[in-house]
Amino acid sequence: MKANRQLPIPGLHNVVLLASLFLVTLPTPSPAVQWTQLAQTARHNVALDTESVRLTSLGRLGVWLRFIPRGERQRREAATEHSQKGYRLHLEYYEIDCGENTSVMGLTDVLGAGGRRLSRKKGNGKPETIVPGSALDLAASKVCPKLEETPQENDEAPPASDKPAAQQTTAPEDLQQQIKDALQLTQREPSDFRAWVALGNAYYDAEMPDKAIPAYNRALAIKPQDTDVLNDQGAMYRQTGDFEKAVTNFEKAFAIDSSNLESLYNTGYVYAFDLNRIDKALQVWQRYLKLDNSSETARQVQSFIERYGE
Repeated sequence: MKANRQLPIPGLHNVVLLASLFLVTLPTPSPAVQWTQLAQTARHNVALDTESVRLTSLGRLGVWLRFIPRGERQRREAATEHSQKGYRLHLEYYEIDCGENTSVMGLTDVLGAGGRRLSRKKGNGKPETIVPGSALDLAASKVCPKLEETPQENDEAPPASDKPAAQQTTAPEDLQQQIKDALQLTQREPSDFRAWVALGNAYYDAEMPDKAIPAYNRALAIKPQDTDVLNDQGAMYRQTGDFEKAVTNFEKAFAIDSSNLESLYNTGYVYAFDLNRIDKALQVWQRYLKLDNSSETARQVQSFIERYGE
């Protein structure tokens, strides 16, 4: 079984501090940052500053993207990649040529605890083709103007899909194979706990929470006290916007195993950044520090308390 999932580091909420990180002679995010969630990559949650979009002198659209690691492992990988041990998240500035479907990377800002800028790197200034399906491609689809098409009289409208928009995306081939293998295993061994966990995990990795949740339910029907599954299912509830159920899962996992610090961290995260219950989050964070006051996650929790505890 894989390790517990820890929720990603939240974005910056102090927009005044964020705006002050950039030199006035260079592109800056909007003073009133409006981050719009774009995508989840294998390593990051990616968002677009919708108020930062500006037309440049070359006719391109300048945009800021924010990249927040999805978990501690991804944060460490990004810290190594950017050569910044204190890495928490980073911002990237692009200029998009909508007509040519290319982009030029202008800047990368690496931010640490409290929104402190650790480094700034300039791009090479060369236009590159935007990769279809990438976070930048999604950003371009949001900011680039679209031609208004007039339907032809003989054109037939495409059939409407029965599936919600969030379910119409196709998982990568490797994940499709994992899902297929796991489904076959559950059919052969419907009482096998590990089979249902594998299926839930495959749906989790494919970002299909509506399918991951019932798979985890089947696993919990066999082993209701499994804290790993409770934690992972809680993360899936959160992804669907069911924050109360997410908290219930995380709290249950911690009640079963008081050494399960991931679930305690996740509880505070949802209270603070999803339910806007800073009072509850502060209680959870203080409790966390009584159990762990020296790890990288503990330092992150301490930074939350310092930032939001006033």
